Amino acid sequence: MTIKDLLIVDDDPLVCDSLKEMLLMEGYRVDTAPGGEQALSKLQEERFRVILSDIQMPGVDGLDLLRELKGRSPDTPVIFITGHGHIDGAVEAIKLGAYDYITKPIEDLRLKLTLRRALEQAALRESYQTLKKRLRPWELTENLVFKDRKMDQLLELVHTIADTMATVLITGESGTGKSILARYIHDHSTRQEGPFGKISCGSLSETLLESELFGHVRGSFTGAIRDKKGKFEEAHGGTIFLDDIDTASLNLQTKLLRVLQEKVIERVGGNSPIQVDVRIITATNTSLQEEVARHNFREDLYYRINVVNLDIPPLRERLGDIEPLIEHYIQRFNQSHRRQIKGLARSALPLCLRYHWPGNVRELENVIERAVLLSPGEFIIPEALPPEIKASGQSGPAAVGDLNLEEALGQAERQILLETLERFKWSRQHSAKALGISRTTLFNKMKRFQLLDPRSQNGVYSSTESLQVS
Repeated sequence: MTIKDLLIVDDDPLVCDSLKEMLLMEGYRVDTAPGGEQALSKLQEERFRVILSDIQMPGVDGLDLLRELKGRSPDTPVIFITGHGHIDGAVEAIKLGAYDYITKPIEDLRLKLTLRRALEQAALRESYQTLKKRLRPWELTENLVFKDRKMDQLLELVHTIADTMATVLITGESGTGKSILARYIHDHSTRQEGPFGKISCGSLSETLLESELFGHVRGSFTGAIRDKKGKFEEAHGGTIFLDDIDTASLNLQTKLLRVLQEKVIERVGGNSPIQVDVRIITATNTSLQEEVARHNFREDLYYRINVVNLDIPPLRERLGDIEPLIEHYIQRFNQSHRRQIKGLARSALPLCLRYHWPGNVRELENVIERAVLLSPGEFIIPEALPPEIKASGQSGPAAVGDLNLEEALGQAERQILLETLERFKWSRQHSAKALGISRTTLFNKMKRFQLLDPRSQNGVYSSTESLQVS
């Protein structure tokens, strides 16, 4: 999205042209729009640091434009031009959040000074946001908890694209937190003050889903007793999250493609196009490429929604997140269930680290809630965990309960290292990448736990890095 200094909005072409010519000579990057409606269209494609607009215009007037901007870009300074007979409108604009107003006839010096101050304010705000992101790239929310490097890298990408209009496809297994990440993107974008709509495409029948997304007109089907707005209209100026996008019918996919291409919708039973300004985030736990190959998903829609792909690793591949997530959920369920659990018993954490977690973060949340309720003392003991998690500790060479915390954690770490090395046929390069550590760190851990490469002929740690995974 291109960025310019100023957008001049006025239905009088002489005013637009004269102001543009003067400000171009001052070195500003300027564009014009003959009315509020055209200005809103431009704002979908370009970004402007300051808006200079007339108040009295046919159709979408200056105040309407201001209200719309407060939903889309609340920090953009808006300067109004008004005649002496319409000062009341200018005062109302200031109350609504306009930066300033200038009366006609326009004094060049007053305009230049006001514009300079507004641009300086916009520049300071941009510098502050840049510095804030540099010092603190992201803020963890109540639901987004992590420490693992894989999630750290994912969040770096999130903050690169959060302020753009790019469509995002979030992929990952069920329970990894796709809806939480979608909300996080919205909350850290310029649309954070706008609405956030969410719907699962697999939760409703095709007819009801279309009605939920696009709305309907009265009498369009049985039970449609009045006109109804859909999620797209309700999310105007914000973000809509379409979960389980792979379950959408081909007919619905065609309509979604039109929204992405033309930014218009039609209510079910209606024939009047409705303009919508919505950022679309989709999610799936299946391979859309495979669905495209099976002709179950439109290829053109796939490329439209997959501008940016955010793939959330399963919990078993980011073991560093398990302990902080457990602590987070213990605190949450202590509060909701009025318990006072202090943490995991020393024998319970290795079991959680060894477990495969097929249900990912959602399964971990359910396990900890159950454990908080069932633990008889101040700590969650193995007996409070489900049988499948307790069974995960039986593969170790010693009973976990016979070890102190350091020994138990070491045993769990050794088992994780061994399983990863065997999975990648003892390639240190690929194993280190999967574990999120350097090859040197992995090599040192292999020596510490005496993990000998079976391919080595002399009983030392092989440096061979070939990998052939069938």
